[in-house]
Amino acid sequence: MKFRRLCAFLLVLLLSVVFPQFCLANDERTDGYFTIYDEKTNKKIFATARMIHVGDQYLDEKNNLYEIIRIEGDKGYAVLKEKIDLEKVLKELQLSNHQKSAMSTSYYAEQQKKVAIYHTHSDESYVPTDGKASIPYNGGIFKVGKALKEALEERGITVLHSERPHDPHDAAAYERSRRTAMELLKQNPDAILDIHRDAVPAEEYTGHVNGQPVAKVQLVVGRQNPQMKTINNFAWQIKAVADKKYPGLIKGIFYGKGNYNQDLFPRTILIEAGTYTNYREKAQDGVQILADVIATTLYGTDYQKKAAPGGGSTTQIPGERGSVLRSLLGIVAIGALGFIGYMLISTGGWKELSSKIGRFLSSEFANFLGNIRLGKKDDGNGSKRDES
Repeated sequence: MKFRRLCAFLLVLLLSVVFPQFCLANDERTDGYFTIYDEKTNKKIFATARMIHVGDQYLDEKNNLYEIIRIEGDKGYAVLKEKIDLEKVLKELQLSNHQKSAMSTSYYAEQQKKVAIYHTHSDESYVPTDGKASIPYNGGIFKVGKALKEALEERGITVLHSERPHDPHDAAAYERSRRTAMELLKQNPDAILDIHRDAVPAEEYTGHVNGQPVAKVQLVVGRQNPQMKTINNFAWQIKAVADKKYPGLIKGIFYGKGNYNQDLFPRTILIEAGTYTNYREKAQDGVQILADVIATTLYGTDYQKKAAPGGGSTTQIPGERGSVLRSLLGIVAIGALGFIGYMLISTGGWKELSSKIGRFLSSEFANFLGNIRLGKKDDGNGSKRDES
């Protein structure tokens, strides 16, 4: 019994080391929020209700990339790492996509122009409109998702919008919503979007786009993710398109310690549509504009043009195919580790497990090969024929 418990403990420990993205909690604060300042100038960079950690990063509205180096109570301090030229990045990606257009495969051609939407935190609501910050199982966030859905559909895109609740609002909500995301992925969407709202003061998200008052949008990328680079490329594409067409719409990209189910697919992103103190209507206005950004990012500037039969329908993201392969290998590895752990626990130890494997190789497997050999017989002319 002690040996089995030890094996189980070691298996969990091994999984947590090899695949930390499945064990890290994607926590949020319930008692306020963090404000992050520039270490040198003490100028405010951004605020967030998500838990922050040393090493988290933030790409602000002007594309300055900061990294958090110190946390003191409700305050965090970050240093400027570099300024990202997203316009240059977008041009490079567009050139790369143009050069690779002939390489598009049936991977995305099978289901053309399809986007999936779901909500990990299904209780999230907007106080000025909904009356509460949280409405369990039926938050105002669903209406924001619906607004995005309708705006995408107006652009000729099929939308899979799950309104399945994942309450309560805790770190385990991502494990519950993971099942929803996996079910949506079975329908082969080109991208999958997890729509949230933040929990900071209204001014953090209040803004204007082309003179229209809206609640801004923030993108979130998980750092504990085997395909973070590809997810980041997707986020950069979205922000680059938004900066060009709708300056001020996307307030930034937060890189947090966690996974946010982004290991499942290379075109998945978490979107914060305003905050709980914004009017929900302003968040809806923001995502309606975001719909054009998403469509342009996925399908190009002429996304409303009908795709050629059998052709790939989406632009490519650098490293995307490699990320898919790594994710599949990760799943296979987890399955293998789980099987080994189960066998160790059920057999009672390495010695018994080795003995069983040895018996299988020496008897059952050998008999199987022998039966195959017996199925062939020499016909006397140096060739083989079926005995039957």
